Amino acid sequence: MQFSVKSRRLAALLPLALASLLAPFAAMAAQTQAANVIPIISLSTPGESFTDPPRQVRSDMLLASDGNIYFGSFGGGKGTGAITRLTPEGTLSTLYAFKGDGTEGVNVLGPLTEVAGALYGTTYFGGEEGGGTLFRLAFDGTFTILHEFGGGSPNPILPYSGVTLGPDGLLYGTTMMGGKDNKGTVYRVATDGSGFTVLLEFNGGNGENPQGTLVVGPDGLLYGTTIMGGSSNYGTVYRISTSGDHQIVYSFPSLGKFNNQGLATNATGAYPRSGLTLAADGNLYGTAYKGGEFGHGSVFRLAPGDQLTVFYAFRGPSFDAANPLAAVKQDAEGNFYGTSEFGGYLHRGAAYRIAPDGTFSLLHGFSGSTTDGHYPYAGILPAHGKLYGASYTDTTGGAGSIMQFDTGTGGVLPVSLSVSESEIIAGNNITLTWSGPAGSTCSRTGGTGLSTSTWKGETTTSGTETMLMPAGIYIFGLLCTDADDGNEATPAVVRAAYVGVFSDAPPLEPVDGGGGAGALSLAWLLLAAALLYIKNLKEKRSSCP
Repeated sequence: MQFSVKSRRLAALLPLALASLLAPFAAMAAQTQAANVIPIISLSTPGESFTDPPRQVRSDMLLASDGNIYFGSFGGGKGTGAITRLTPEGTLSTLYAFKGDGTEGVNVLGPLTEVAGALYGTTYFGGEEGGGTLFRLAFDGTFTILHEFGGGSPNPILPYSGVTLGPDGLLYGTTMMGGKDNKGTVYRVATDGSGFTVLLEFNGGNGENPQGTLVVGPDGLLYGTTIMGGSSNYGTVYRISTSGDHQIVYSFPSLGKFNNQGLATNATGAYPRSGLTLAADGNLYGTAYKGGEFGHGSVFRLAPGDQLTVFYAFRGPSFDAANPLAAVKQDAEGNFYGTSEFGGYLHRGAAYRIAPDGTFSLLHGFSGSTTDGHYPYAGILPAHGKLYGASYTDTTGGAGSIMQFDTGTGGVLPVSLSVSESEIIAGNNITLTWSGPAGSTCSRTGGTGLSTSTWKGETTTSGTETMLMPAGIYIFGLLCTDADDGNEATPAVVRAAYVGVFSDAPPLEPVDGGGGAGALSLAWLLLAAALLYIKNLKEKRSSCP
């Protein structure tokens, strides 16, 4: 059943959950985000009319040939994940919900791929063999399992990534584990599921535990990453031919020197957890989850001739991104867009833009509210002249949100919010200045913890307010809803602008407590869950007569 965006938008606009860190420190700046957030739906409050809604989206979005956007989800549906369709008009619906018993697969992590008018994807585990599935889904909802992973060592298991159409018309993908050393594989299969072949078994020295989806490079070879393995065991970039010839292109260096935040740094980054993107300039771009100059990860560029350089090193909270899980995407102007699991004002994730010359802009720092959620694992999709994104979870129902990012025209946002002071000292006044589209209805949110603040409730479309700032970290928000023209087909757009205010507050600490060389908790928690599922499945079978 379809979901009307207009009927639920306002329900998604709950107050922001904010953090307040009270300790004396040097005065710090305020900063406005470079995009307005347009909430499409809170997956924690989707409404009763939405049948089998998705939850916890981590799959990158795909713009398909029918003009709609498709993506998978970790949870939701009947409890095991779902495939969702988003129309250009903003209507969200579940195209297919996986069976609740797990026999069709459990948890979609990787992106979908379109081949000949059908969607192809994988589930991380589940299926009859317990190790995941490869499936095809037609636009009319017809679902077919093409391959089931598992069945005992050394078979491939746990396909974390999606599949890629190779230059020979076959599908290529990776599994996080399996193979004789149980460190992952690269496989090939026809679009009808026949001819499944393991092309490469990772052994550590040649890479270990691939998570990112493969991409066809300008030379017609397939390029990918592994999160571990290589010469220093901090991950690799590799290429492989359609016949299985494999070569390590780059091994990420060891994490060594610790910075003043307690984060381990290196020259280029470590633990690449997403796939690569072939850009318009003929180079491949990817992200490293940790390391780099500041210890928060990086975006790197691989040029022809196997020259890998850092395109941008993330600086972390509060005005930059940290720890990217998603691949970058490029728009028609050459800008790169992406998300990071952490960073932003509250260290709850960031959406960013990097210009072709390497200039970084923080589009949005996630708050955890149902407007935007937090911890974005999926990337940003430029489509229909807009930017689409998703968050994995939120502080209300833990399901995340689907949203757009409006970057305005000529650098001017439809909804603006700014602070008078570039450096804020506790005990001094600040002045917030705001404006929204003419005829819109605006309300203020955030500022939690300010006992003297009147920053709340409905307000005029423009104005100023002065308030006394105690020590702490705060976010102020302005939500403006366009005037309703009475046409249900063109629902009123809601936009939100935020500004982060820091007053004698210390920098945010890394969520993992520092130490960039620490464990990859998310990956290994997923691995543990998958192995437990497979173990339980085997025990059930052994108890059957």
